[in-house]
Amino acid sequence: MKILLTGFFAILVSFYSFAQKPPIKFGEIPIEDLQMTKYPKDTSASAVILVDFGTSSLVYNQSSGFSLVFDRMMRIKILSKEGLDWATFTVPLYHEGSGDEKFSSLKAATYNLENKEVVQSKLRNDAVFKEKVNANIDYMKFTMPNVKQGSVIEVTYKITSDFLFNFQDWEFQSTIPTRWSEYRAVIPEFYYYERYTQGYIPMTINETKQMPASITLSSTERSTSGWTTASQTSYDKIDYTENKYRWAVENVPAFKPEPFITTSKDYISKINFELAYKKFPGQAMQPIMGTWDDINKQYSDSPNFGKEVTGNGFLRKVSEEITAGLSTPEQKISAINNYVKRNIAWNGNSFKFTDTPLKKVLEDKKGSSAEINLLMASLLDKAGFSVSPVLISTRDHGFIRETVAVSSQFNYVLCLVTVEDKSILLDGTDQYLGTGVLPERCMNGNGFVVSETGYKWFPLRAMTKSRQLYSADLVLNDEGQLKGKLQLDRSGYFAYGGRQKYLVKGESEYVKDLIGNRAWTIGKSEFFNAKDVAQPFKETHEITIVDHVVSTDAMIYLNPFVAMQQVENPFKTENRLYPVDFGSPEERIYMCKINIPDGYVVDELPQSKLLKLPENAAKYTYNLVQSGNTLSLTSSLQINNSLFSQEQYPNLREFYNQVVAKQAEQIVLKKK
Repeated sequence: MKILLTGFFAILVSFYSFAQKPPIKFGEIPIEDLQMTKYPKDTSASAVILVDFGTSSLVYNQSSGFSLVFDRMMRIKILSKEGLDWATFTVPLYHEGSGDEKFSSLKAATYNLENKEVVQSKLRNDAVFKEKVNANIDYMKFTMPNVKQGSVIEVTYKITSDFLFNFQDWEFQSTIPTRWSEYRAVIPEFYYYERYTQGYIPMTINETKQMPASITLSSTERSTSGWTTASQTSYDKIDYTENKYRWAVENVPAFKPEPFITTSKDYISKINFELAYKKFPGQAMQPIMGTWDDINKQYSDSPNFGKEVTGNGFLRKVSEEITAGLSTPEQKISAINNYVKRNIAWNGNSFKFTDTPLKKVLEDKKGSSAEINLLMASLLDKAGFSVSPVLISTRDHGFIRETVAVSSQFNYVLCLVTVEDKSILLDGTDQYLGTGVLPERCMNGNGFVVSETGYKWFPLRAMTKSRQLYSADLVLNDEGQLKGKLQLDRSGYFAYGGRQKYLVKGESEYVKDLIGNRAWTIGKSEFFNAKDVAQPFKETHEITIVDHVVSTDAMIYLNPFVAMQQVENPFKTENRLYPVDFGSPEERIYMCKINIPDGYVVDELPQSKLLKLPENAAKYTYNLVQSGNTLSLTSSLQINNSLFSQEQYPNLREFYNQVVAKQAEQIVLKKK
């Protein structure tokens, strides 16, 4: 009898790192770093990453084949009390089924300079703990000991993973400055990873080398004759190429969040990896990343996604009860949408698949975004509508790269229903939003529509412009007080914000927030459509305003904006690296009538003004007129484009400069 055993025998003739030494050695802290009190390149920094060094290598193990080994060494200087948070570390670990990533080789220490002596405090093993996050992620957490202003902390650890698709991405930039960030990768030619970089920091080092390496296959042939077994082993050497990469960036500035961006994840300087395919000698190529068609089929066929929509036959009766007596498709869609919103509470989890059967979701009256919106899609399906689930990435999760077919870019599910030639996006997680109005967190690029007939991309845009109208009718008396009525009329996301605050906090707290630190006294207030999310949210207040005008014996100086004044420009920096993303178009209208007291005349009146950006991307009108003793102002600020590029930024910034300046102008009254 002959038995043939074949396996990998040896690997890695070459080292799995570059010949260059690491940029630092653990425990060797330059005295200059311990003595540092301010980082010269950013004196406002609360901490600075002195060195962040990582290597990722595909290494062969005889028992299990290739595995991914990630080593990291990080050294941080704490410069102020605000920087102490950097002494706490969170390391994510992936797990799936019975497999999990292994965390090992942790060394960590804090160094302080005390009486001109370096004092080291080592991290204790019992200070490290694991925290379960979700079905696939755990966190290893630890906080460094004896950390204070002036400390240098140092950490090194290893992660070993059999999940070769989970190649470690690398961030060169953080919210504090980084003096040196370096990442190296060693990848055998058998594996091909798509790589893409993002951010605006140029590489100091960007090297690629191809080095020869080899593995040896062993074949053992056993033969049995009578009571004797003989073995003969032969070896076959396979030569291949290792691709070695080295990236490094020096003196990286801190990432400074700017107003109106989606998330720092979209713009921070970073390199990303996705396993596209693997190809071994003598074998066909094995695609890993696949195509959008593959992803569409995967989700369409999934019992926890596409089949949730077409299945769950028990929902047919529920759907019939919800839509009973309704005749138009729009009425039925709104009824199902409202039913889900009012009966199922969102638990805050943004998942792509259901973890809980939809019957139990109905019973428990709570669920994730996937469970809520797949439940709504299934109810619409039972009502006879053409409906599809939609995968999206929320604004805090980052934008989607449609050129890279990877489902990990998604983190949330919506529902798309089609009536004749009209498509409506639905989300059931927020009871304060009307039918067809998505939460602002969802307004991020395009959504991936999953369908048995093929996928498509669908824009995530607001159906209508959000509008906010403040209308004031006021009388100015000789004492400089303004009395009258203030009306607020809000639709779209403006209505959502006001309605949510009113219903959650209650009327009394809502009115307190409206007054804020202003010298207002509010007499009577009325609110309309607070619970009718299909209508604008309206309110009226009887107000008395003191300390708004400046008066002398002969003059009164009055700014007509008692509310809605653009006091400062949100765009403070002269240049901007990132696009400006408002999320959705909006319009802010302020109308005010002021009756001036007898015995005064207008001495100075601000001139009317019209501002427009190219292609009507934004528009501002200011119109102030006098009719007898009445001054009437209409101010309208329109943001018609939700996205402005870096090239458009200077014009947008100057536009706001002029709006701020115009709204700061005073009306001057003089005694007759």
